[in-house]
Amino acid sequence: MSEDKQKILAIYQRINDAMVNKDTKTLDTIFNDNHKFIHMNGYRQSKQEWLEQIESEEMKYFKTMPQETTITIDGNTAILICILKIDARIYGFRNTWGMRVEMQFQKRGDNWYPVNSSKSTSK
Repeated sequence: MSEDKQKILAIYQRINDAMVNKDTKTLDTIFNDNHKFIHMNGYRQSKQEWLEQIESEEMKYFKTMPQETTITIDGNTAILICILKIDARIYGFRNTWGMRVEMQFQKRGDNWYPVNSSKSTSK
């Protein structure tokens, strides 16, 4: 695996760890203030709202279980696609959901930054 792919994967793993550990400070530093999250129901959520819901445990993540991850790099842009199962309680309903996460990254200098992300259901 290339060094750039390793960096992108490490960021994605930090995001998952921070979600499970309710580490909103780390999440706040990883995502820019204008970042929008598109959830599997199509809802577009601001970073601030998402962080507040993690803090209040309206969105409580217990475990992420990546099944398959691919990273495609094209110059200074990259796309990470991860098929995973996620054990979470969302708005009071706990379930293990099969999800497909697509996260777009942009390289600035030597570092990669997530610039867009979306989730959809997977089988």
